[in-house]
Amino acid sequence: MTEKLLEQAMSADILDKSWQRLKTEHTPWSPTVSRSELDKHLVQHLLSLRDAVLNESYRPQPLRQFPMQKPDGKKRILTAQYLADKVIQRAMLQVLNPKAEQLFHDNSFAYRPKRSVDQALNKVREHIRCGRYWLVDADIEKFFDNIPQSLLLKKLKPFIDDAKAMKLITSWLKQGAHQKSLLGKRFGIPQGAILSPLMCNLYLHDFDQALSHANIPFVRFADDFLLFTDSEKNALAAKTYAKNQLDKLQLKLHPKKTQVVKSSPKVIFLGQKLPRVQP
Repeated sequence: MTEKLLEQAMSADILDKSWQRLKTEHTPWSPTVSRSELDKHLVQHLLSLRDAVLNESYRPQPLRQFPMQKPDGKKRILTAQYLADKVIQRAMLQVLNPKAEQLFHDNSFAYRPKRSVDQALNKVREHIRCGRYWLVDADIEKFFDNIPQSLLLKKLKPFIDDAKAMKLITSWLKQGAHQKSLLGKRFGIPQGAILSPLMCNLYLHDFDQALSHANIPFVRFADDFLLFTDSEKNALAAKTYAKNQLDKLQLKLHPKKTQVVKSSPKVIFLGQKLPRVQP
């Protein structure tokens, strides 16, 4: 019988690896257990946490919230988990990552093992050198805040394929929702949660596949992406196609951060100026 995903994540080996990644953090274990208190009874707390997850008595702790000033003067609320919740999510991530890596598109670069900003930029320059220098320079508006949780869970279910794990993920999402609609639908995933970056890529995987099937070269780094074409006309068509695909995900292109433009140093992607195209 195949071991269920949650049981695998709660195995002694995976839990130990999860703890090794987190043990230098000074985050409290929970609202009632300080970091120093945790160190006195570490094994006891880890085993109790594991048992609570497996017997389904575990409940996520309330997220800690911190306001952060944005460059435009507005504030963004960052959320942070207690260490107990981080241990479980890190263990889940270790089990899910290899599975996700078999699925994800090669042109998706953010939040993935052995992938970097430099690799994404190298791919960008390669497309431009090959004559695809008419770009759709795009950003998804309030991506993390606007992901509809019902649609995300629908996409996650066949990937996770474990009812207990899905119940756990649903509880984390429910707690971290940024907003509700008038009909009570929840939107948003918590920035700062360990599993959120993976969920970002899983949610946009269909978008990546749609671009690939339409033969539109792209480089995506989370909610920032470039589409590459050989003419302004084709770039405008690619922008429309991307917009329509995002509509299916109930997401929108950022109106002020999305442009059709020829590659030049005036275009900044992932903090770097793009090459000037020779006339």
